[in-house]
Amino acid sequence: MAAHITGWITRSATTRSVPTPRLPASREAILEAVLHPSRLPAIPAVAVKVAGAAGRPDTLPGDVGAIIAAGDPGFSAALLQAVNTAREGPSRALGSVERAVMVVGLNRVRTLALSLSLPTMRPQSRFDPAALAHSFSSVGGAIVAREVAAHIGRPSPEDDLNAALLRDLGALLIQQTFPKAWAALPPHPEDPLGEEVCARERDMFGIDHAEVGAEALHRWGLPDEVVEPIRHHHNPERLADTPHAGRAELLWFAGLLARIDTLTEHPEALDRVLDVAARRFALPMPRLAEFLDKVRPKIDAFAATIDREIGRSPDYYSLLSAATDELWRLAPAGRT
Repeated sequence: MAAHITGWITRSATTRSVPTPRLPASREAILEAVLHPSRLPAIPAVAVKVAGAAGRPDTLPGDVGAIIAAGDPGFSAALLQAVNTAREGPSRALGSVERAVMVVGLNRVRTLALSLSLPTMRPQSRFDPAALAHSFSSVGGAIVAREVAAHIGRPSPEDDLNAALLRDLGALLIQQTFPKAWAALPPHPEDPLGEEVCARERDMFGIDHAEVGAEALHRWGLPDEVVEPIRHHHNPERLADTPHAGRAELLWFAGLLARIDTLTEHPEALDRVLDVAARRFALPMPRLAEFLDKVRPKIDAFAATIDREIGRSPDYYSLLSAATDELWRLAPAGRT
């Protein structure tokens, strides 16, 4: 099965060479340049068919299963393996794509089918720190999102995983369209929580990666329950009192936890994340450290499932234990 998956990814990675355009003046022109069909990722044809069929109200699960089964066998194997990896608990592994569609539902299969195309969007290199960081953020954030969702009793942790895996699609699309301008974005060492990242992107491009990603997914036919949380995953408060608020906050929080190793170098930022973990997600220290330690092998397993190089997962338990000891040492006297 691994050979089939690798072969599918290698074949689907072949795309046309498109010259880099000049940076347009307006937000609308930027959006159209980034989302021009010639520049969008080369999603396998079967994934597009699955996404289109699953979005129609008259489609039956058997119809989608037949589309998948009749397509590229490598894609079918990758989708089936990813579905089984995403399912938690003692349930028996699903042995056919038709059965997988029946069990997990059309919306989950549609989102996961598109998610599986993500490994081909960026050249993967174990020697490219930026590529590894993005891959780890995508894969790690996705698994963390699912595990947190299950921990707090959200209804569809697998859907949360898929949304988290897609959340930074817009960053890839902008970067591949305007690589020089993206590289020229000012560094942000004083913004460890990423609170100003979208503002910096809007200053440069007139639009930010969250909005670009949301628009791309909307054009691919994904539902609002995926699109809108991704649009607002850096500012989930904007979706307060809406049906999408919980997922938007989960995507924001999971993204922070996935890179919490970098936050240990910023005590004030780490303190804020630990406060949110305890108040909003029932993960006080040291329970959070134990939780992330158990998630770590699941991140590595999922990365292997979708053939994604993510580098070495951090030792969350040791990092958090040392960092919180330092926080308590620096805390004002009398803190409890």
